[in-house]
Amino acid sequence: MTLGEAVNRGYNMMVCAVLGLAGLALGSVIVAENDFNDKIDDSGLLLAGIVAVVWYLMGRHRFSRSIIPILLVSLALAAQVTGVIIEKDDKEAFGDNIGGTILYVLLLMLSIVQYMRNARHQAAAGAAAA
Repeated sequence: MTLGEAVNRGYNMMVCAVLGLAGLALGSVIVAENDFNDKIDDSGLLLAGIVAVVWYLMGRHRFSRSIIPILLVSLALAAQVTGVIIEKDDKEAFGDNIGGTILYVLLLMLSIVQYMRNARHQAAAGAAAA
Protein backbone atom coordinates (compact mmCIF):
# COMPACT_ATOMS: atom_id res chain seq x y z
CA MET A 1 0.00 0.00 0.00
CA THR A 2 1.35 3.41 -0.95
CA LEU A 3 1.24 6.48 1.24
CA GLY A 4 -1.51 7.95 -0.95
CA GLU A 5 -3.60 4.80 -0.63
CA ALA A 6 -3.19 4.86 3.15
CA VAL A 7 -4.31 8.50 3.30
CA ASN A 8 -7.31 7.74 1.10
CA ARG A 9 -8.23 4.70 3.15
CA GLY A 10 -8.20 6.72 6.37
CA TYR A 11 -10.37 9.46 4.86
CA ASN A 12 -12.85 7.01 3.35
CA MET A 13 -12.99 5.00 6.57
CA MET A 14 -13.71 8.10 8.64
CA VAL A 15 -16.61 9.25 6.47
CA CYS A 16 -18.11 5.81 5.87
CA ALA A 17 -17.85 4.81 9.54
CA VAL A 18 -19.62 7.96 10.72
CA LEU A 19 -22.30 7.52 8.04
CA GLY A 20 -22.76 3.86 8.95
CA LEU A 21 -22.98 4.47 12.69
CA ALA A 22 -25.21 7.54 12.37
CA GLY A 23 -27.43 5.78 9.84
CA LEU A 24 -27.85 2.85 12.20
CA ALA A 25 -28.46 5.05 15.24
CA LEU A 26 -30.83 7.55 13.62
CA GLY A 27 -32.39 5.13 11.15
CA SER A 28 -33.23 2.49 13.74
CA VAL A 29 -36.25 4.50 14.91
CA ILE A 30 -38.09 3.31 11.80
CA VAL A 31 -39.66 0.52 13.82
CA ALA A 32 -40.98 2.99 16.42
CA GLU A 33 -42.48 5.42 13.91
CA ASN A 34 -46.19 5.02 13.27
CA ASP A 35 -46.74 7.37 10.34
CA PHE A 36 -45.29 6.59 6.90
CA ASN A 37 -44.10 10.19 6.47
CA ASP A 38 -42.04 9.87 9.66
CA LYS A 39 -40.26 6.82 8.22
CA ILE A 40 -39.09 8.53 5.01
CA ASP A 41 -36.14 10.43 6.45
CA ASP A 42 -35.12 7.59 8.76
CA SER A 43 -35.08 5.19 5.81
CA GLY A 44 -32.88 7.60 3.84
CA LEU A 45 -30.38 7.83 6.70
CA LEU A 46 -30.24 4.07 7.12
CA LEU A 47 -29.86 3.60 3.36
CA ALA A 48 -27.03 6.15 3.13
CA GLY A 49 -25.23 4.42 5.99
CA ILE A 50 -25.59 0.97 4.47
CA VAL A 51 -24.48 2.15 1.03
CA ALA A 52 -21.44 3.89 2.56
CA VAL A 53 -20.30 0.79 4.43
CA VAL A 54 -20.89 -1.50 1.43
CA TRP A 55 -19.08 0.92 -0.88
CA TYR A 56 -16.11 1.03 1.50
CA LEU A 57 -15.88 -2.74 1.85
CA MET A 58 -16.34 -3.69 -1.83
CA GLY A 59 -13.37 -3.81 -4.13
CA ARG A 60 -10.53 -1.35 -3.73
CA HIS A 61 -12.69 1.78 -3.34
CA ARG A 62 -11.30 2.42 0.10
CA PHE A 63 -7.85 3.07 -1.35
CA SER A 64 -8.93 5.58 -3.99
CA ARG A 65 -9.51 9.30 -3.70
CA SER A 66 -13.21 9.52 -4.44
CA ILE A 67 -15.99 12.04 -4.13
CA ILE A 68 -18.50 9.25 -3.38
CA PRO A 69 -18.26 9.68 0.43
CA ILE A 70 -19.10 13.38 0.06
CA LEU A 71 -22.06 12.52 -2.15
CA LEU A 72 -23.29 9.99 0.42
CA VAL A 73 -23.05 12.56 3.21
CA SER A 74 -25.01 14.96 0.98
CA LEU A 75 -27.65 12.26 0.46
CA ALA A 76 -27.95 11.72 4.22
CA LEU A 77 -28.19 15.48 4.79
CA ALA A 78 -30.90 15.75 2.13
CA ALA A 79 -32.84 12.94 3.84
CA GLN A 80 -32.49 14.72 7.18
CA VAL A 81 -33.63 18.07 5.76
CA THR A 82 -36.57 16.27 4.15
CA GLY A 83 -37.46 15.01 7.63
CA VAL A 84 -37.31 18.55 9.00
CA ILE A 85 -39.70 19.73 6.28
CA ILE A 86 -42.10 16.79 6.56
CA GLU A 87 -42.18 16.64 10.37
CA LYS A 88 -42.14 20.36 11.22
CA ASP A 89 -45.74 20.27 12.49
CA ASP A 90 -45.29 17.05 14.50
CA LYS A 91 -43.49 18.05 17.71
CA GLU A 92 -42.94 14.44 18.82
CA ALA A 93 -41.26 13.37 15.58
CA PHE A 94 -39.35 16.61 14.94
CA GLY A 95 -36.76 16.58 17.73
CA ASP A 96 -34.22 14.09 16.36
CA ASN A 97 -34.10 15.89 13.03
CA ILE A 98 -32.37 18.97 14.43
CA GLY A 99 -29.53 17.01 16.00
CA GLY A 100 -29.19 14.87 12.90
CA THR A 101 -29.08 17.91 10.66
CA ILE A 102 -26.29 19.44 12.74
CA LEU A 103 -24.37 16.15 12.64
CA TYR A 104 -24.61 15.82 8.85
CA VAL A 105 -23.79 19.50 8.17
CA LEU A 106 -20.64 19.19 10.29
CA LEU A 107 -19.73 15.86 8.68
CA LEU A 108 -20.19 17.38 5.22
CA MET A 109 -17.92 20.30 6.11
CA LEU A 110 -15.29 17.96 7.58
CA SER A 111 -15.48 15.66 4.57
CA ILE A 112 -14.97 18.48 2.09
CA VAL A 113 -12.06 20.00 4.03
CA GLN A 114 -10.33 16.65 4.41
CA TYR A 115 -10.92 15.78 0.74
CA MET A 116 -9.23 19.02 -0.33
CA ARG A 117 -6.38 18.63 2.18
CA ASN A 118 -5.72 15.07 1.00
CA ALA A 119 -5.20 16.34 -2.54
CA ARG A 120 -2.58 18.85 -1.34
CA HIS A 121 -0.79 16.25 0.78
CA GLN A 122 -0.70 13.74 -2.07
CA ALA A 123 0.57 16.39 -4.50
CA ALA A 124 3.31 17.35 -2.06
CA ALA A 125 4.25 13.71 -1.48
CA GLY A 126 4.36 13.09 -5.24
CA ALA A 127 6.60 16.10 -5.79
CA ALA A 128 8.93 15.02 -3.00
CA ALA A 129 9.21 11.51 -4.45
CA ALA A 130 10.12 12.79 -7.91
